[in-house]
Amino acid sequence: MSRTDIRTDNILRQRPPVTAPALSPMMQRVARQAAESRLATPRRPLPPVTGQTPPQQPQEADTGLMGALRAPLMSPRGQAISQAALAGLEAGGYTTMPTTLGQAIGKMGQAALRGYGAGTQAQAAQRKATLDEYKIMADIAEKQAKAGQAFGGTGMTSQSFNVLLKIGEKIANGTATDPERKKYALAYGYLSKPREQKTYDKDGNETITTMPAQDLSQFPTPVNGEVPALDSTTKPSKVTIEKNKFIKSMDSMALNLNKYRQALKDLTRIDMVSGTAEFPTDNMASASAIAEGLRLNLKELYELGALVGGDFQILDNLLTSPNSAKAVKMGGSALTIQLDQLEDILSQKLGEKDATLSGTFSTPIPVANKEEYAKIKSGQYVLLPNGTILYKRKR
Repeated sequence: MSRTDIRTDNILRQRPPVTAPALSPMMQRVARQAAESRLATPRRPLPPVTGQTPPQQPQEADTGLMGALRAPLMSPRGQAISQAALAGLEAGGYTTMPTTLGQAIGKMGQAALRGYGAGTQAQAAQRKATLDEYKIMADIAEKQAKAGQAFGGTGMTSQSFNVLLKIGEKIANGTATDPERKKYALAYGYLSKPREQKTYDKDGNETITTMPAQDLSQFPTPVNGEVPALDSTTKPSKVTIEKNKFIKSMDSMALNLNKYRQALKDLTRIDMVSGTAEFPTDNMASASAIAEGLRLNLKELYELGALVGGDFQILDNLLTSPNSAKAVKMGGSALTIQLDQLEDILSQKLGEKDATLSGTFSTPIPVANKEEYAKIKSGQYVLLPNGTILYKRKR
């Protein structure tokens, strides 16, 4: 054994043994109670590995101080807590007279009692008001039932049914007064009409659903059919609007075709030359304006889908400007021949769209007598019984 080992062994033998410090009796009692509480408290099971949510522990009743603090402000407990807190704040303020803690607690207790009483009275008053409202509604329903008003509510449908139930028997036996008959007829007319219900989806699209009329077969009909006509407004659809535009455009086209044909009859070569020289006569100015109106009519029919691009180009080429050098070379008769071709092609293309060009020279309106002729608008061509095509001029 070396000297170092001998010296270390001696040192260890000489060092006193290390012992734990002794606990006081109070600390021993605290440690024993902590150990007992750990043994008495059940351990919470670990959540399962599957990731399922552990079952919820049942909540304790909302009692004690924390339950009172969580109570609604206007409840009796809420009023007691709030009044006690305000009284405590007031007692803790500055005062020249010393105040003990007992006095402050006493004031808080008195304020809490007063607040609890006020909250209880407020709850009782609210319950009484609710019961009174229910009682009033029940009394109204009972009175309506005694008066023959089986339907409650203030809506038009409920009131109309009540009118029918009340006056229907008088209408049947003929004892109803004039005001009662009118009132019955108004209610009957309202219930006998279909109703429209509008709904909108998330994109704002409108859907109109027609609800069927009420079945009134068990009620007598109003005297002498006194069912009033209800005012109604119909909103035209997009299809109807486009159709109306198409009809107006066709009528305008037919009238302009007829006006242009009449203008060409009065147009001389001198008139055409004047237009080329930019000194047009009255006849030339009128014919040029009508020709431009025809071009606008063709464009409208193209935009409405009655004509395709190729059709529009062909018809536009058949409409030579009367004040051009080409028109001077052609003459009025050639322009009239072009107009005949334009009417024929236009009538054919419109027929493919289930439309009819009516009242022109190529499509005159047949009339059998003077009464039918009187109904024809000025500016249209008519076909007389003897086969003559006649232009109806303005008087």
